[in-house]
Amino acid sequence: MMYLIFYFSNHMFALPVENVLEIKKSSEITDVPLSPSYVEGIINLRGQIITAIHLAKKMNLKYEDGKNYYHVIIKNSDEPVSILVEEIGDVINIDQKDLEPVPDHLEGIDVSYVRNICKLPEGLLIILDPETIQK
Repeated sequence: MMYLIFYFSNHMFALPVENVLEIKKSSEITDVPLSPSYVEGIINLRGQIITAIHLAKKMNLKYEDGKNYYHVIIKNSDEPVSILVEEIGDVINIDQKDLEPVPDHLEGIDVSYVRNICKLPEGLLIILDPETIQK
């Protein structure tokens, strides 16, 4: 299966390519009053309003304010959302047999949004669950 790798706060994350609609460089984000703290706001993507979720805030990671982030636009059973990430990596193929179940604890990461992990030569790859990351 093919996965898009991206980075945030010294962690390497991935999502299945089949769930990724688009990758977009930093875009103007409009604040949404009274939204959860992890909702950075909304963006206009060719006339479609999309919620922008700050990955670090959602997963309780360390981050710097004021950075220009990439938007990884993902689709799932609901509506598309934008996940804000620091850096985009490669697309890689991972064999299902190399995927491991999520441990009870990953240092500094909320595991409720993680589907699997995979040990790569570069380090631990954290595969996110596109269904739970947007909720």
